[in-house]
Amino acid sequence: MKTPLILCLAMASAFPMDAMSSEKMAQDKQCFGCHSTKPDGAAPSFQKIAQHWKGNKDAEAKLVATIRQGSNATGGPHWNKATMPDQAERPLVSEAEAKQLAKWVLSQ
Repeated sequence: MKTPLILCLAMASAFPMDAMSSEKMAQDKQCFGCHSTKPDGAAPSFQKIAQHWKGNKDAEAKLVATIRQGSNATGGPHWNKATMPDQAERPLVSEAEAKQLAKWVLSQ
């Protein structure tokens, strides 16, 4: 009986979190307080961010740094005067969570 469980765990760890879990994480980390998936709000939409970074080899690393440390970590503000707050003003985001969120944003 242990073999199927081990196989399931191995398969689950081989694949990245699905889009629904990434979107849920974005909600849990309060990203939707300023961003949305399509229309702009207080901050640019995730779709606009993805379009802006499309084709940039440094996109994921820049987004991870911005997600974890705020706009000032990567020379912000990036979108007019709006700035992304650092983790003193919002829930903590681990490196792994930031990578997952960055990949999800870039897929929009």
